[in-house]
Amino acid sequence: MALKDARNNLGRLFLFISSVIIGIAALVSINSFNINLQGSIDNQAKDLLGADFVINGNKAFEEEMIQAFDSVNAEKASEADLASMVMFMTSTPGTRLVRIVAIEGDFPFYGELETLPENAPELMRNEPYAMMDKNLMGQYDVSADDSVKIGKMTFKIAGEVSKIPGGGGIQSTFTPSVYISMKYLDSTGLIQYGSRVDYKRYFKTASQEETDQFVEMLKPIARKYGHSVETVERRKENLGEGFQNLYKFFNLLAFIALILGCIGVASSVHIYVREKRNTVAVLRCIGASGWQAFNIFFVQTLVIGLVGSAIGVLLGVVIQYALPALLQEFIPLDLDLSIAWGAILEGLLLGLVISVLFSVLPLISVRFVPPLSVLRTGFEPLRRFSKARILVIVLILLFPLLFAAYQSSSLTIGALFFLGLVVAFAALAGVALLLMRTVRKFFPSGWSFIWRQSLANLFRPNNQTIVLVVVIGLGAFLIATLNIIQNSLLNQVEFVGNENQSNTILFDIQPNQREGVVKLTNDNDLPVQQLVPIITCRLSSINGKTIRDIQQDTTDAVPNWALTREYRVTYRDSIHTSEILEVGKLQHVSNDSIYVTVSKGMHENLELDIGDEIIFDVQGISITTYLGGIRDVDWPVDPPNFIFVFPNGVLEQAPQIYVLTTRIDAQSKANTYQRELVALFPNVSLIDLSLVLTTINEFFDKVSFVIQFMALFSVLTGLVVLAGAVINSKYIRLKENVMLRTIGAVSKQIVGMTILEYGYLGFFAGLTGISLSIISGWLLSTFFFEVIFLPDYLGLLYLWLTIMGLTIFVGWLNTRGVIHRSPLEVLRKEV
Repeated sequence: MALKDARNNLGRLFLFISSVIIGIAALVSINSFNINLQGSIDNQAKDLLGADFVINGNKAFEEEMIQAFDSVNAEKASEADLASMVMFMTSTPGTRLVRIVAIEGDFPFYGELETLPENAPELMRNEPYAMMDKNLMGQYDVSADDSVKIGKMTFKIAGEVSKIPGGGGIQSTFTPSVYISMKYLDSTGLIQYGSRVDYKRYFKTASQEETDQFVEMLKPIARKYGHSVETVERRKENLGEGFQNLYKFFNLLAFIALILGCIGVASSVHIYVREKRNTVAVLRCIGASGWQAFNIFFVQTLVIGLVGSAIGVLLGVVIQYALPALLQEFIPLDLDLSIAWGAILEGLLLGLVISVLFSVLPLISVRFVPPLSVLRTGFEPLRRFSKARILVIVLILLFPLLFAAYQSSSLTIGALFFLGLVVAFAALAGVALLLMRTVRKFFPSGWSFIWRQSLANLFRPNNQTIVLVVVIGLGAFLIATLNIIQNSLLNQVEFVGNENQSNTILFDIQPNQREGVVKLTNDNDLPVQQLVPIITCRLSSINGKTIRDIQQDTTDAVPNWALTREYRVTYRDSIHTSEILEVGKLQHVSNDSIYVTVSKGMHENLELDIGDEIIFDVQGISITTYLGGIRDVDWPVDPPNFIFVFPNGVLEQAPQIYVLTTRIDAQSKANTYQRELVALFPNVSLIDLSLVLTTINEFFDKVSFVIQFMALFSVLTGLVVLAGAVINSKYIRLKENVMLRTIGAVSKQIVGMTILEYGYLGFFAGLTGISLSIISGWLLSTFFFEVIFLPDYLGLLYLWLTIMGLTIFVGWLNTRGVIHRSPLEVLRKEV
């Protein structure tokens, strides 16, 4: 009976199966991708590292460190990299800030080094040849016959690099690299006082046991000097952390798609049950019990739910195989795809759960359809207490909580997501009740019939105001929240870049070059926005405890990197535009005591309070200071920004370099300025923030397509939910509209009343849902994704209008069943 009836009503169950398919497809594709991505990270971490372990330092390795390296019986390679300007001597000459990578040894030990031609690495190691990233060569039309000037040296081009551990891929888009031999680095003259150079020493061991042994031997010495040890396991953790926001966003997508699917299932089954009320009444007349009638339709939804889940799983697997083509450019590894059976089983199970759980509640009403309904379709039996109904409601409430906790691997996050849904539900219901009471209290009796009737439909018996406002508003809330998060993730850099006063930064300016660089800037009619001195120093002691003592104190929670890092400080007696003095006083000198300020956050890392003593080692000279204040620094705004700031009159005689910032709006002027700068001051590097911003915007345009493609699942499910909710109201309005036609109402009046009624509902449901989404979007952006809250208000307005239009359109379609049929035909079915 169940299967026979289902075959005859497949079209009516379209909304049900669509909700299941789309929700499960989104879940399976996202979870399969996450599983395969994590598997690829685990399998390729060594290839990405290029060695068994690496020692990283932001200064030249000390003699003790080098002796320790020499005692390690393993293959070794070295690398030094720094930022510098280069000049391309090509058919399209130009200058560009790049990452200079000087290599010594047979690196990489693992992974692939793909170059064109294949002998390019050999040329680079033995002769004054340079390799460069493929993207960079294409940008400046570099060929094998061309040269590039790096500092004081000119290198011939050995070839292009398309893949190398630790570089290439998307990294070459943001920080393109030029590779040279380590033996030529000093000859370039790039390394001056204050130059920021990162050093790496790579090791290839014979076994994992040797790796563990050497790491344990080197780690204490590296920690002593502030260097870090990176192993394959640590690289796995770093890669996993790097994808956290991607994981979070995809999990949010899966949650929203599935919750919308649940609403779609409940709504579509409710519609189907209302249509089948007469069929159930006939079955009851010929002896079927309430449970038998229930089981007939339950089997239908169960089977169709399984079919929908299976189709959704297949669609999800197909999409999973399409995702690498979209994401490969942004992921620094080769995605090894396989069938993620765990995600498939999870999808089938969840599809079954939502099909059963969210269809049972509307199906329970089938048990209480009386035989009398055959003769009187409008007859409604008294509501009966049902333990099954209470149990299902409890399970429905628990489902989003448990699913969110499972998907996010956090009960706290799951509870917060669930709380957000509950608050949204309660707010929408409250708006609906307020709307009904307001219209009833201030009912415009003098208005025309169409306006009065459409408004009366909002509060009179059998109204659908609460149901439609809640369901439509909840769909709008979830889709708009997704839109806000998507926009916030994609527009971080553009927001910060547009806020800055300067768009060009010159660094590594030596004291004897200061006046010349300023003159060059003025000669090009460019403003000098900032000319900031920078002094390098390290911490010597805090509150009487030396750094060595703090390192050895196991009860001290100060991180080692904060103790041993090289600090770049400046001096001034004013507050910068990117800063707010939160606690204490600005840096100053009082009674021969030097008071410095520190950035908010770092004072917590170093466990500093106002008045604490800090002794700095400034190029071998100890300077005793005291903490005078704490600054809240907005780091991306108008760089450079600093952790520690000294007062004037203390560091002026210390060895220092300068950073100059300016603003260049014309690209032609920027090109001229950069060429002159490289020619006159080859060691000075320039960051063109407008170029960086353009590059990042191009990158995020590509990412945006991927995110919008994945978000399409939630949008489609939301449209199904909105359509289902409005179609559901058709069966409430059908008899009323027929009665209106019977007493003389014309089609135009019925259509007008319907459009107005659904216009009101779409207006208030959409407005409330989107207003709630702004609150939830701010909370998610600030506390979950930890990004700047950047909603697209114009996009939200378009979404609101779309929801209103869709609600009105589906409501208008509902009236066609009345307008194009005679009142007698409908009444015969109703009587």
